[in-house]
Amino acid sequence: MVRRRLSEAIRWQIIGMHTTGASFKAIGRQLGYHYTVISRLVRKHRQTGAVKDRPQSGRPRVTSEREDRALLRIIRREPFSTSTVLKRAWLPNRHLSTRTVRNRLKAAGTAARRVIKRPRLTDDHKRRRLALCLARQRWNLRTWRRIHWSDESRFLLHVTDGRLRVWRHRNTAYTPRNIRQTVPFGGGSVMVWGCISHDCKLDLVTIRGNLTGDQYMRHVLEPVVVTHFDNHPLATRPVYMDDNARPHRSRAVVDYLQNNAVTTLPWPAMSPDLNPLEHVWDILGRRIQALQPPVQTLRELEAALHREWLQVTREPIRRLTGGMRRRVDAVIRARGGFTRY
Repeated sequence: MVRRRLSEAIRWQIIGMHTTGASFKAIGRQLGYHYTVISRLVRKHRQTGAVKDRPQSGRPRVTSEREDRALLRIIRREPFSTSTVLKRAWLPNRHLSTRTVRNRLKAAGTAARRVIKRPRLTDDHKRRRLALCLARQRWNLRTWRRIHWSDESRFLLHVTDGRLRVWRHRNTAYTPRNIRQTVPFGGGSVMVWGCISHDCKLDLVTIRGNLTGDQYMRHVLEPVVVTHFDNHPLATRPVYMDDNARPHRSRAVVDYLQNNAVTTLPWPAMSPDLNPLEHVWDILGRRIQALQPPVQTLRELEAALHREWLQVTREPIRRLTGGMRRRVDAVIRARGGFTRY
């Protein structure tokens, strides 16, 4: 429980009330403090004739409030600087420790936190993202549910989390139980293609090797996308979304989609935050990592991906696709910049 600090004005008010004959409990009830607080203050006034706190013990501060504000201005300009770099840039002629730097930043409410990573956005990227969202700002769910969102994703056999920490004693870093074993390049990976909409989820397709335009047509568009789209009447035919990867924009792929009456959604580059399928990949990846026993081979990983893809229910997908207006509004508020999605 945080103790309320008595201001100097309140302290003198208490002394005045006690001088007029008010009891400790009466003063406490009126001002909202416990009567023992009142009695300690009155006793201090009798002994010292003052109401201010006595000098506190502890090491004196080596920096002033003005210098502390200068440190905050530095981290606003260079938020990725380490405490060592900040120490040199802050007060280069003063003998300070990095602990002092961290203490001042902590007292100001700042802390070293996880960095959010996003694709690099140029001014042209922002303009195109903003233009797309402004043109579709008034789309309702009936319009968004026609969109079929597609994407490829690569899953590593052994995922390495760079933020992993271990609880250990000093000088035990090389104890076998404290070592996280890794393999080069994650032990290999499996690349898959998927597609979702508000009302359906298409079959997951494994991509062998590097994706090319010809492979994209033969293994994805022809057997999965076009076959699914042909089952819809022309008036309610879905709209296909894929990103600007080179295999998706090859001349052969563009001609193939046009010849098969597949309407595509114009898509700005560097916009994964507008594709709800990215969050489905995250759901799939978490399920794979939670498997017990974990997968050991690429064949097991591929089988697990297809199995877990079938287990993804419609509810989380509908929550994602149903929130497209919020995503669009977020991009508009950011003027085409980064969003929380």
